Amino acid sequence: MDMDKLQKAGVKRINGDGKFKAAVIVPIVGDIKNNKILFTKRTDWLNEHPGQVSFPGGRYQREDGNLKKTAVRETTEEIGIDANDIEIIGQLDDCKTITGYTITPFVAKIPKKEYVRNKNEVAEIFECSVERLMERNNFEWKECIKEEEDILLPYFYVQGHIIWGATARILLQLLENTTEWKS
Repeated sequence: MDMDKLQKAGVKRINGDGKFKAAVIVPIVGDIKNNKILFTKRTDWLNEHPGQVSFPGGRYQREDGNLKKTAVRETTEEIGIDANDIEIIGQLDDCKTITGYTITPFVAKIPKKEYVRNKNEVAEIFECSVERLMERNNFEWKECIKEEEDILLPYFYVQGHIIWGATARILLQLLENTTEWKS
């Protein structure tokens, strides 16, 4: 992954769109050359997006002050990492969801360690190599009908997990902005 490409890509912000603001950390584990990305699987009993694979993060709270602090706060709560161990190295375009969220993704380097999941929110924490994510047989576009409109959504299939929705769109942008891979 070439993080210089990420810096050159620029960031598109969506202001005032969506009912809720949220932020996530796209965690690159260990050395950037290691090229592993950390994901969480949400618990099945959550009201929003139960059982889905996601990046650590969550809804903006006024006391956060800004979305970067939201992403860091939520990540520390979900995977038990110290805020000082999260090194923000870039940002991706805002991502709108069909559930009314506008998500701001921050790319960060985190240390390789044993993470402690928040059992109320996170069912599982797992890592996946960028090489595996980029294997063509682990990716497809699927047609979905939403309010009588056909839309194409990216899907990744890795380690028995399905990554789709906003997480897949954020991941797709990261791969396209930091590698030679094109969807």
